[in-house]
Amino acid sequence: MTIQSKSDFWQQHISAWKDSGLSQAAYCQQHDLKLSTFTYWRNKQNKGRRKLMPVSIPAPDASVELALPGGIHMQLPASALEQTLPLVWRLLREQA
Repeated sequence: MTIQSKSDFWQQHISAWKDSGLSQAAYCQQHDLKLSTFTYWRNKQNKGRRKLMPVSIPAPDASVELALPGGIHMQLPASALEQTLPLVWRLLREQA
């Protein structure tokens, strides 16, 4: 089995597990999968994903600081987020 076919195999099981409502252990037992291998592939597939954090902004004139990968920090008024965040998001996705 190639690396890609292994990845596809485990991605299908991970998606099915999420839809199943079962615990990881119960899903693995039901499908005769080794829990440690399932966990390895689930972590491997989640590793490169960026996580978003919810934020609340007290006022439009408040100052907001964005901490980006690579040690980049941006400070801007909250009112500029609507225009700035889509651009930043696009640039981050292009780098990935």
